[in-house]
Amino acid sequence: MAGRTELGLIGLTGIVLAVGLVVVLSPSASADTSSDTISSAILGGALSAVVSAPSQMTPVVLDGRSGHTSVGSPAQWTITNGRGSSAAWSLSVSATDFTSAPGTLDTIERTVAVENLTITPGIVTALSSEGADAAPTTEPVAVSGRPQALVWTSTLGKGTFTLTPEFSLSVPPNAYRSNFSGVIDGSVVNPFVSILTFTIA
Repeated sequence: MAGRTELGLIGLTGIVLAVGLVVVLSPSASADTSSDTISSAILGGALSAVVSAPSQMTPVVLDGRSGHTSVGSPAQWTITNGRGSSAAWSLSVSATDFTSAPGTLDTIERTVAVENLTITPGIVTALSSEGADAAPTTEPVAVSGRPQALVWTSTLGKGTFTLTPEFSLSVPPNAYRSNFSGVIDGSVVNPFVSILTFTIA
């Protein structure tokens, strides 16, 4: 009898172990799952332009026979459209007539019409490494007193763009020379000066 009891215990133990293995290997019928959300606001930035006129244009010497051209290039321009939209934008320019201020002996102000100034935007480079769209449109402009588009887009135009324009002032053969600030032919001249206004919108 004792031997049979021992065998029975051994058999019971084996069944318990088998059941335990089945429980461990089976997937849980009540797995604990959850969900959540994450959000991030992406805000539009600014539309801006870093532009300037040439620090100095080349001088010309009148000869009474033909016109001459005064030229100059500014530092590289940078246009940034960080608004994150497809809205069009435009960089425009207007300017005053070129004026040579009167001096102590040259007492009459001299002018050259601003329409003689042409700005050629040149090649526009899109900084694609910063996610820029295709380069915008450009056109040489004979500057006037009213704003005229130099660089613009009809849509898109996101990103940053660079260009280095050329300025060219056509000086007619019958132009007046610059006024002298003091003694004629013996003092500093008052150069012809124009005030340019750049607008980006």
